[in-house]
Amino acid sequence: MKKVLFVVFLLVSIVSYSQNRYSKVTTSSYQPMSSSEISNVAMTLQKRYNANQKYLYNMKKWILELKPQISEQSFLTRLDKEYKDLTDIEDGDLARATKYLNQTENAIREIISDYNIWVNKQNASNTSNSTSKENSNSSINYVQLAMEHFQKQEYALAVRNFSKHLEKDKNNTDVIMWRAMAKGELKDYYGAISDYDKVIELNSNYPMQYNKIAMVYNNKAYTYVKQKQYSKALPFVEKALELDKSDWHFWDTRGEIYLNLGQYEKALSDLNKAIKIEKHYNSYYLRGLTQIKLGNKEKGCRDLSKSGELGNADAYEAINQNCN
Repeated sequence: MKKVLFVVFLLVSIVSYSQNRYSKVTTSSYQPMSSSEISNVAMTLQKRYNANQKYLYNMKKWILELKPQISEQSFLTRLDKEYKDLTDIEDGDLARATKYLNQTENAIREIISDYNIWVNKQNASNTSNSTSKENSNSSINYVQLAMEHFQKQEYALAVRNFSKHLEKDKNNTDVIMWRAMAKGELKDYYGAISDYDKVIELNSNYPMQYNKIAMVYNNKAYTYVKQKQYSKALPFVEKALELDKSDWHFWDTRGEIYLNLGQYEKALSDLNKAIKIEKHYNSYYLRGLTQIKLGNKEKGCRDLSKSGELGNADAYEAINQNCN
């Protein structure tokens, strides 16, 4: 259905382009476009459509990666609005959406900037009671620095600055969780699990302000998934789901565990629930592999294609291996 709509859009765009091209030409001087000119217009629009589609999917992926790092609901709401706006236009006239997409990128950058300013003010407020006898390093906002490094994928520097903050605020469970996430990106799985355990231990007395304990259990489970310790991961994601069934991450994680344990029907059920909550490329990817394992090649390959459309390069490798 999408291919048909795209062809209609492309033809309409060509007509519109030709009308604008001759809008100031008199009847006597009118010269029809040659077939090669029409072909060039179509190719130009196709290239622009493809580039803008990739641009749109990358921005949606960027928003999804940003959300777990943001702790204040007002900024999450703003990101959700930008994500919805992108979703609303993704099947539309993308060849002519370059300006709109640029504006959306600027809006996302503005949200990040506003959030960083907010975090800086929060941390400044939290440290306002420090005495003047503390050395000048006490004024450094290590959490802010760590977050900036995290966003730039400079994870070792993020770990270092989270750790510097924890030297004077050792029971800050939010910072310990963020450090665990950075360690996970560095494949320091034992260090990440140690931090997640510390958050679980401390949270009853020092509850997190910006994160939820269910996510800690999920992240610990997924750290075991990265180590291919699927049976060990299962009880932790089940604890996450016991606490919160509304987050797609948790269903996605358990679906991946069931897939690797060969429990394909259970995996399919969980991934269906994940996609119902959030149409994320990873859930489509896992569901595609699950469908293929169940012998439903056509459905599985469609899911892998959808995952690729949403920006997952791994999906195309899976397509080459399973669908061609």
